[in-house]
Amino acid sequence: MNGAAATVLLFACTFHAAPVSQRWGGKAAPCTHPGTLRVVKNAQGVRLAFDLSAIPKGAKVHRARLYCFTQDDAQPTNPPRIREPGGRPLNLIGPWYRSFDATAVVRRWVANVETNQGLTVEQFDGLLPQRTYLDVIYEGTPLASVARIEQARVAHHDGQTFVAWTEIPAFRPKRQEVVWVRQFCELGDVLADGPGQGASGMPNHPAITLRALRRLQGLGLRGKPSGFQGIRGLKRIREVPAVAYRIYRHTEPISPENVLAAELLAEVGPLSGLDTEVYKIHFRGEYLNQREEPNSVIPTLCVDKGKALTPGEGLYVHTTDREGAYYYAVTSVLNGTEDLATLCLANSGRSVRERPATPQPVLQWVQVDRYRKTVPEYWYRYWAAPPYGNLPSRSYRLAVAVGDRFQAPGPLIISTISGAFNVRESIRVPRNDAVTVAVQRQLDWLPALFYNTGRGTLRGMTACKVDYFSERYMLFMIRWIMGRHEIDRSRISGEMLHFGLRHPEVFTRMSFGSYTAGYDLRIAPGGASMPRVLGPRGIRTARDEDAWKMYSVAEYLAAHPRRDIPFLLCISGTGKDRGHTSEFGWQDDPRGWRGLLDARQPFVASWSTHPPRELTAALERMRWDVTLPAFANCSLDNNPGNGSPADGDYYGCINGWLLWGDADPVDEPDRWEMTVWLIGSCPEDRCTVDVTPRHCRRFRPKPGRTFTWTQTANGKKLAESTVTADRWGLVTLRQVPVTKARCRLRITED
Repeated sequence: MNGAAATVLLFACTFHAAPVSQRWGGKAAPCTHPGTLRVVKNAQGVRLAFDLSAIPKGAKVHRARLYCFTQDDAQPTNPPRIREPGGRPLNLIGPWYRSFDATAVVRRWVANVETNQGLTVEQFDGLLPQRTYLDVIYEGTPLASVARIEQARVAHHDGQTFVAWTEIPAFRPKRQEVVWVRQFCELGDVLADGPGQGASGMPNHPAITLRALRRLQGLGLRGKPSGFQGIRGLKRIREVPAVAYRIYRHTEPISPENVLAAELLAEVGPLSGLDTEVYKIHFRGEYLNQREEPNSVIPTLCVDKGKALTPGEGLYVHTTDREGAYYYAVTSVLNGTEDLATLCLANSGRSVRERPATPQPVLQWVQVDRYRKTVPEYWYRYWAAPPYGNLPSRSYRLAVAVGDRFQAPGPLIISTISGAFNVRESIRVPRNDAVTVAVQRQLDWLPALFYNTGRGTLRGMTACKVDYFSERYMLFMIRWIMGRHEIDRSRISGEMLHFGLRHPEVFTRMSFGSYTAGYDLRIAPGGASMPRVLGPRGIRTARDEDAWKMYSVAEYLAAHPRRDIPFLLCISGTGKDRGHTSEFGWQDDPRGWRGLLDARQPFVASWSTHPPRELTAALERMRWDVTLPAFANCSLDNNPGNGSPADGDYYGCINGWLLWGDADPVDEPDRWEMTVWLIGSCPEDRCTVDVTPRHCRRFRPKPGRTFTWTQTANGKKLAESTVTADRWGLVTLRQVPVTKARCRLRITED
C-alpha cells in the first residue's frame, strides 16, 4: 500500500431515517418474520407462499430478493425456473447468482394482497424449499439496531480494495484470548507478550487459538482421539447470532438516502478476517486417532505485508475494474434484518482512489520449516477474481521456500495444497538449493484445469460453459514466482499431470510416484466428482472442447497431436492391485500410456517396480532445453494389460531401457540428429523402436514433405530409408534397431 492508502482512519456512523430491510421465511432460516413461508407440494411441483401482511398495504417496495439453497450448496444441473403463476421466470442476480430478483412480484403483492398466489417452482434440482427466504426493502418503520458496526476502513493497492470492519461483539475474542506470534514455526510457534518487532523482518502477528475460534463459532473442540481415519463432525454447543455483513460501494458519499443506489458488492459471514484453516491435527500412523490441537494459532489475515487485521475484524477484498474515487459502507444483517439506518462509513466517509491493476499475492507470515531451519517459508494469500476465478472474490494460499544455497538461475519445484489438513506442513523437506512452491488448488481433488462457470452459484450447469479458471490461476501463480526468482527453465519439476501436459513452456519434465496418476478421470475413482464440478457428459468448454474428454490424457493428446508435452516419468510402483494404486485405480493407467504411445510423446512408465536406476540417474542429469526423441512400440516393452489387474504383465516398464544424448543433438530447419542407445543394465543387447523428434525449436517439417533418414555407428552406415511427414508435420522412424553401442540417427529434407 502507498502511505495515503494505508492510513487507517476512524469510522463514521450516520443516524437517519432509512428504508426497512427485513426477511420473510420458514422456521429453518433466520428471519425477521419467521414462520411466514408455507411450502405447498402438489402434483404440479412446489409452491412457495409468503405471508407479507407485515408490510403495510401500498408501501413502496424498493427491492426484493428470493434466496434459495440446495443440498450441500450444490450447483443445479439444469437452470432453475421459479415464477409467479402466469408470470415470467424470476432472473438470477449477478455477479454472485445466489438470489432471484423478485422486486416486481412483491410490488404487485403489496399493492394488492389478492394477487399474492405465491411462487411456483417448476424446476430446481436439489432445492431445499424450507430454507428459502425473501428479503424485502420497503418504506416502513425501522426496527432498533441490535448489531451495530462500530468502525470500518479501506485501503487500496495492486488493483484491489481491502475493506475491514469491526464485527459485532459476539464475534470479537476476549482480550485474554488474543495471542501474539513473534515467529511462525512448523514445530511450534514462538509467542510474544504483545505488539512489537518480530522475527524475519515482520512485526508480531495477532492471532487467537483454535479453542477461542471454536468458542466464537459456538462449536465444541474435537479434542479426543477419533479412533479412525478422520474426525467426526463438529458439535454445536451453543447458538451464535445469525449475522452477516453487506459491503456497499458508490461514486458518491453513501448515506441512508442513497444507499440503495450504491453497488452491493457482497455479503460476508462472521470471522472472515481469520485464517481459520491452519489449525493443527494430531494423529497416529496413517491419520488414525485424529484430534484437534486446542492451542493451534489462528492468525488474522494481512491486507499488505506486515499489516495484519485486529482480532475481531472482518474482511472483504474487491478487485476494481475501473479507475476513480469510491466510497464504501458496511451494514450488518442480524436474523434477516439489515441495519440501513446506521451505515458504517469506511474511512470516516472519505473516498479511496482505485486503479485497475494486476492483483498480487499478499505476504501473510514467514515460517521456519520443520526440517530445514535455514530455508524460510513465505506464506501468501491471493484474492482471485475473473479471469482467475469465476466469482468476484475468493482467497487462496501460496507458500514459497527459498533454499539458503539457491543460486540463480536455479531449480523450481512446484507442488499443490489440497484441503486444510495441517496445511502449514504442505512444504515437506524443501531443498537447500531450490525454490519450492506449494500452490493451493481451486479444486481440491481435480486437476488444475477448469470448472463450470456457475460453480458456487444457482446457475444451471447446462446453461453454462466450462472455463479454464484453474489453469489461468495456476499459470499466473507460477509466472509470479518466476518473476521474483531467476529460475532455470530446464530444472522445473512438478506433479500436476493435466496442467503440465498443456504447459511444456513451464515444465520440461514431470514425475509421478507411488500415487498413480489419474490419466483418465472419466473412469478413475477420483472422477466421481466430475458431474458436480463440470456438468453432465457432453458439456463444452469455453474453447468448444468436450470438457469430460479433456480430463483424459489420451483424448487430449489425440485432439492436439502437434503439441509437445513435458517428458513424463510415470511410476506406479506399488503394484496393480495394492497400495495407492489399488486406492486410486489402475484401470486408467494402461489407457493413458497407450495414449502417450499413440501420440508419439516422450515418456517412461513402470508398474509394480521402479525404472532402472541407471536410467533415472541419467534423467536427473539430462538437459531439457534441447530437442529429444519420443520412443514408442519398443520390442522390450512389457504389457500393462487392458486395465484389469489380472490382465497383462504384473510388473514391467515402457521405454525403460532407452537413452539419448543431450550434448550433441542437431535441430535445424532441414536437419535433425540424435544419438540413442540401450542402457548397460538392459537384459537384452538389442531392440527395435519407433523414434519421433519432439520439442524441436527449428526442425518443423511441413506435412507431406519427404525426408531421408540414416543410422550410423562408429562412422559406419547401418541403415538408410525415406520417410514422409504426416498431416501434423511429425516424422516417425519405424522400428529402428538400437543396441548398447551408440548409434546416430539423422533426418534430412530431400
